[in-house]
Amino acid sequence: MIFEAIEIIRTELAAKAGITVGIGNISEIINDTAHHHAGDVVISLINIEENRISRDPSNYLKKDGGILMKNPAVHLNLSLLFTSVRNNSAYGKSLKDLQEVIGAFQAKNVFDHSNTPTLSPKIEKLILDMVSLNLQQLHEIWSVLGGRYYPSVVYRMRMVTIDSVTTLHGDLVKEIDLNFINQ
Repeated sequence: MIFEAIEIIRTELAAKAGITVGIGNISEIINDTAHHHAGDVVISLINIEENRISRDPSNYLKKDGGILMKNPAVHLNLSLLFTSVRNNSAYGKSLKDLQEVIGAFQAKNVFDHSNTPTLSPKIEKLILDMVSLNLQQLHEIWSVLGGRYYPSVVYRMRMVTIDSVTTLHGDLVKEIDLNFINQ
């Protein structure tokens, strides 16, 4: 679901912002170790967090008069770095690219089946929130990524869910026996 969610964001952003958008590891691109990248803006996954508040403790699923055992779904928040990778002579265009990214997500920050028909049936909805970074946090991110700063913005994508059902069948409760001991 991680790739599918990011791919939806990439295609929607490219359609709405009028820029070419690729998915890639920005540290490879800025260090010239990537063979190629497609796009004026590159989307990089820089962090994955589990949203434990949304966790459902149920370990079963009712199906066809029986139950299937399952572990609770994992709900993820993905931190996405949107970086304009134009060369230094096009710095103004890089800033315009970021403005297009921010504008596109300001206009539409919730992606669900009613407004995004290409959204996978396994994804209920995606919510994008801009993350405001201070200079220290920005420095730490770019230090990890290879040092050289490019115009960029970070968004947190919420509601990515990974859920699978096992083929392990459980038994239904058919009878409850209450034995009370009188004292």
